[in-house]
Amino acid sequence: MSIFSIGVGGLNAAQSGLYTTSHNISNASTAGFTRQQIVQTTNTPMFTGSGFIGQGTNVQTVQRVYNKFLTGQVLNAQAGASEMDAYLTQLNQINNLLGDSTAGLAPALSDFFKGVQDVAANPSNIPARQSMLSMGQALVARFQGLDARISEIRDGVNQQITTEAVTINALAQQLGNMNQQIIAAQAAGMGQPANDLLDQRDTIIANLNKEIKVQVVEQSDGTMSAFIGSGQPLVVGTQVYSIAPVQAQDDPEKISLAMTTPQGAKIYLQDSVLSGGTLGGLISFRNESLDVAENALGRVALGLANSFNDLHTLGQDLNGSPGKAFFNLPTPEVKANAKNVSSATVVSAAIIDSDYRVDFDGANYNITRVPANPSLPVIPPSATLPVVVDGVHIQLSTTSGAPNAGDVFLVRPGNPASSRVIPESDNTGAAVLESSASNMQAMGTSDYRLDYTAAGQFRLTRLSDNAFWMGNGGSEQAALDDLATQVQTGVSLSFSGTAATVGDSFLIRPTRTAARNLGLAISDPTEIAAGMAFRTSATLANKGTAKIDAGAVLDNSYLPLPATGVTLTFNAALNQFAVAGAAPAVSNIAYNPATASSTTISFNGLSFTISGTPKDGDSFTLKPNSNGVSDNRTAQLLGGLQVANSLSATAYDVNSVSSTTLAFSSSATVSFQGAYAQLISSVGNKAREVTVTGEAQQALVDQSENARQSLSGVNLDEEAANLMRYQQAYQASAKMLDIANKMFDEILALGR
Repeated sequence: MSIFSIGVGGLNAAQSGLYTTSHNISNASTAGFTRQQIVQTTNTPMFTGSGFIGQGTNVQTVQRVYNKFLTGQVLNAQAGASEMDAYLTQLNQINNLLGDSTAGLAPALSDFFKGVQDVAANPSNIPARQSMLSMGQALVARFQGLDARISEIRDGVNQQITTEAVTINALAQQLGNMNQQIIAAQAAGMGQPANDLLDQRDTIIANLNKEIKVQVVEQSDGTMSAFIGSGQPLVVGTQVYSIAPVQAQDDPEKISLAMTTPQGAKIYLQDSVLSGGTLGGLISFRNESLDVAENALGRVALGLANSFNDLHTLGQDLNGSPGKAFFNLPTPEVKANAKNVSSATVVSAAIIDSDYRVDFDGANYNITRVPANPSLPVIPPSATLPVVVDGVHIQLSTTSGAPNAGDVFLVRPGNPASSRVIPESDNTGAAVLESSASNMQAMGTSDYRLDYTAAGQFRLTRLSDNAFWMGNGGSEQAALDDLATQVQTGVSLSFSGTAATVGDSFLIRPTRTAARNLGLAISDPTEIAAGMAFRTSATLANKGTAKIDAGAVLDNSYLPLPATGVTLTFNAALNQFAVAGAAPAVSNIAYNPATASSTTISFNGLSFTISGTPKDGDSFTLKPNSNGVSDNRTAQLLGGLQVANSLSATAYDVNSVSSTTLAFSSSATVSFQGAYAQLISSVGNKAREVTVTGEAQQALVDQSENARQSLSGVNLDEEAANLMRYQQAYQASAKMLDIANKMFDEILALGR
């Protein structure tokens, strides 16, 4: 090795430095470019008697200034930011839809109840009744319109998920191809890193990570493998897997994703494993906000229809006929999983928002639904309480005495906790009954999954929080009945079919399609039941000061009253009313004006209040309300639903001592307007939450990107200094060669 060789090595090293620095400067604005630098090492020194003498330098490699940990931080932050961006974009559509002061539900509800109040003010007026029907139809149309818009948003999300699958597949294929190019380039370059190709691969990974969060692993051959979810492979070396949009097995309205292996096998991916990136944001929005919003809207529609029908059917229309259902009542949706083996197996769900009559005959509690529903199975007698009927729990109070034969109780689960059970006034026993809240009040916004896990065993999972309950019995129906004793979902489940197969699964949506399927059940304005089927009166010959109010119908099972009516005659010596003409017969009813200025009397589904002091022989009469065209008692009650608390703010579970106590003490806490406002508030709060989270994620992206750029980015000032440094090194090496040449010339001259 001579001084010439050392000089040439210096020239080459300086030249490589100049090339690399020039490359950095020219790519300073290139997205995804990583600053490069040469790695110089000394040549092997030569040993002499005077020691080791250096032999110059060489460029070992050109490497990227790269830190995989900083890059990983950027990827993690970017996946979160992309997810929040996609989530917020979709959520704002729901927020704007529900909160619109014109197109939202609130104005339609107000207009409808104004129509009800107009009928209450003038119950015989046909135009007012027609206006109420028109406002009812407008309300139904508003529910249906909101649901249709939510369905459009759902279709849009499904389409975007399909598009995301195409984009992810394209990027995955690019990553696989780039891995192949890097293998070839580095093999041809004797193992030297293909820096620019590595930068291109990092850009592909970054773009893929914006679509769905990926975990990348560098392989020994220099390739980069990408995994999604909980470890599902997307790219392994040069082998590329693909994902495809498929109809969800448990929900035909939902697009899910399945992974297709290179061998053609299809693996369904659960939504829970698809997180991060735009795809993760779309799926999170659909599961956390879109489904909940549609369920909550359906819950308001279902609650309104149930409550309105309950009162309307207790009334009397303009023709003197019993009230009919005002709204067509939507039913819950049950979807069998596409993987179910037993196609003959059917699980159906129904929302039974009924009252109940409990008649103790001395041996058994005989329970019947009010009004009777011949489509449902007869409730068997029970020798003891508590019992569970249609998911509603009925029990004796902890301070209760014993009932006597003939005692009757009307159970109204929709009432406040203190008035859910109304004993008939002629009861002689000391029993006090309690009831849990109604199915409508217990109903939340979650969907449920029902799995047949073993012979005679079902597992019910609440999808909002994955809480689950196991139902066991000798048959499928017995297992479903066992579930009803543990949790009040708001729906009653029934099984029909030859037999279930272990592994069968059903998706239960109590309220999802309620707003979509809501409708008016009447079209004739005379069929609006504004009045009630009986009227009260005091006998003109009465000598006392006692009065009787207009009364109300609680149960129309025993209507119409006989034409002669029911008469209550006061016996001053016994301080009681004798009741004549009632069917079924009613015993004497206590009334002591010395201890109570008024009392509410209930029997045979009728309730009324007598106040004041009657004289012996004073009487009151209950008669059919013939020609009661000006009666507005039911219309007033219907109008009161606008502000009445008819729904619970939250659902509850009857599956422990504490929650059972809560169920028996809880009552409705919000009106229909309040429930809708609660929906708007929850969507708005979620939008704010996503906005704040997105801003935080973007700040993390900026911070981590700045940290990476401070290491890997091109600094033009630094590169300018490097140019001067390598230029001077090049000039010095050239000078070295010039000196060596002169020395060689001098040596040659000595020989001449």
